[in-house]
Amino acid sequence: MKKNLIYYTLSTFIAGFLFSCTNESDNLASNMISSETTNVLERNSRTTSRVIFEDNFDQTGTVPDTSKWVLCTAGTSAWNKYMSASYDQAYLSNGKLVLTGELVDGVYKAGGVRTTGKVDFKYGKVEVNARFTQTAQGAWAAIWMMPTSPIYSGWPSCGEIDIMEQLNHDSYVYQTIHSYYKNTLGITTPTPTVTASYNVGEFNTYAVDWTHDRLVFSVNGVTTLTYPNLYLENESTQKQWPFDGTFHIILNQALGGAGTWPGAITNSQLPAVMEVDWVKVTQYDE
Repeated sequence: MKKNLIYYTLSTFIAGFLFSCTNESDNLASNMISSETTNVLERNSRTTSRVIFEDNFDQTGTVPDTSKWVLCTAGTSAWNKYMSASYDQAYLSNGKLVLTGELVDGVYKAGGVRTTGKVDFKYGKVEVNARFTQTAQGAWAAIWMMPTSPIYSGWPSCGEIDIMEQLNHDSYVYQTIHSYYKNTLGITTPTPTVTASYNVGEFNTYAVDWTHDRLVFSVNGVTTLTYPNLYLENESTQKQWPFDGTFHIILNQALGGAGTWPGAITNSQLPAVMEVDWVKVTQYDE
């Protein structure tokens, strides 16, 4: 009788242990399936996309599509000081947008175009394929974005997204965000800027993938910088994330000069030339 009791108890224990192991295994498998399903859903959450803006610069004539672009005009900032607002420095040639910074009859003239009032958008992946055909000391090529409808007023509070800036003869580019948090308060965590190498003399694709959560910069498909939205409780005073308004694209070949970031201009090295092969903005269904 005692042996039977021991046998019964041992059998019950083993059966319970096996059931527990089987149940645990089933739970683990279920969790793995659930986790994988979640991962698949996350991966597929951005598979539905639509191109909201694209220009391959293949149209006839030399004037960029006026339904998409307006000329950059001169101003008091370092980048637009010499903007000519002329198609002589911003024109189409052989399926490319050509932007130049040059000296014409003793006057510096620089070319640039922007989508202000034509194509303004919030969020999306912005890709620009461009080449620095001729560099020069004092030249400053840029692919960037500024707010059309900012959520905070005044610069740098309004925000700025620099997809690419190339100075002088540098073999690297800068990719940077500007904000009150970074520029005025001087907080550089998370990292707001990076330098990235590019294929010198070739066309390279510079991009930023912009969502409500983060800005992810890349060169030729390789991620170079991720700048996240910190969702600060005191965001209204810190202004860390001014990137929830609509922005527009700017493409320009600026000239600097004494006292500017690129420095003095070497006239003998002009013209500085940036060619743009294509621009595309894709939005995803999150």
